[in-house]
Amino acid sequence: MRWSVDGRRPTTYTRIYTALMWARRDKRAFEGAAHTLKVARRQQAKGDAPPTRWTRLSRRVRERDLAGMRAWVVSPRRVRPRARVLYLHGGGYVHPLTADYWRLVRALSADGAPAPAEVVVPAYPLAPDATIDEVLPRLLDAHRSLTASTPELPVVVMGDSAGGALTLVLAAALRDHGDHPHPAGLVLLSPWLDGTLDEDEVVDLEASDPMLAESGLRAAARWAGERDPADPLVSPVNGRLEGLAPIDVLVGAHDILRPAVDRLADLAHRDGARLQVHEVPAMFHVWMTRAIPEARRTRRQLAALVATRTSEPGGARGVRSRPPGRRPGGTGGSPPPV
Repeated sequence: MRWSVDGRRPTTYTRIYTALMWARRDKRAFEGAAHTLKVARRQQAKGDAPPTRWTRLSRRVRERDLAGMRAWVVSPRRVRPRARVLYLHGGGYVHPLTADYWRLVRALSADGAPAPAEVVVPAYPLAPDATIDEVLPRLLDAHRSLTASTPELPVVVMGDSAGGALTLVLAAALRDHGDHPHPAGLVLLSPWLDGTLDEDEVVDLEASDPMLAESGLRAAARWAGERDPADPLVSPVNGRLEGLAPIDVLVGAHDILRPAVDRLADLAHRDGARLQVHEVPAMFHVWMTRAIPEARRTRRQLAALVATRTSEPGGARGVRSRPPGRRPGGTGGSPPPV
């Protein structure tokens, strides 16, 4: 287990940007369970933000059906992809894709990236209409379809916030079902690892988080369906990490989801998992999608990380296995129907 800290102070631009986030009260979208669902319903009615005009001009973009989900596939324009990234977006399980995500997708799929990637972005069903038990089988089918179509492309599963939790849940389900190739790497960006938000530090951090509020995130408990929010399929920090691909976590200190990363580190130590935490104390929740200098630096780091994970032994192709004596079931809960 490794933990690196980037202690650089935020740029002047980013300090102004963050001040404007507070002035606009960006976190209102997650203040109060009822208000959060009301805002989410409005956003869901508008639909997912498709690839931006610049993304379509600078990359190859196509739309496809993937396990019954609308998905966008973004590839380098002039070179052949050397990796594939399955990207699971965040939004508290209730918000659809926003335009900010396409900045990160462009960085990963650039012709000049260390390992130019084909990035697949599914628009998975959202709460309160969908639950983890309905969505996880689709993601398993999506991963199966992608690896079967071009098995020579190593896959990194990456996700932010709620999508970061889904990344870990999906990887554990792939491990436990045994008949799926494993990803080459797992990248969790400001992940929501504990759906209960039970850490004592969460309340203290809320005053410094310009994006998230505890009361609103609890609205996403509907994602659990009939499960307890502490179930490992909703709170993967309560699950098992043994047998998973290398896990990289990027997190800032101004984020109410930050405390659960400490627990993930303890879990990795217990299970002998390969975990590296990249902490940037000056940053806020999912900063790497924003138009700020620190985000551009992090996007370059993520592109390099994809190259590293897909070039490691075993990264060029999936490994099929099941830990002896383990039954299927995500990160430790009872399994969803597949």
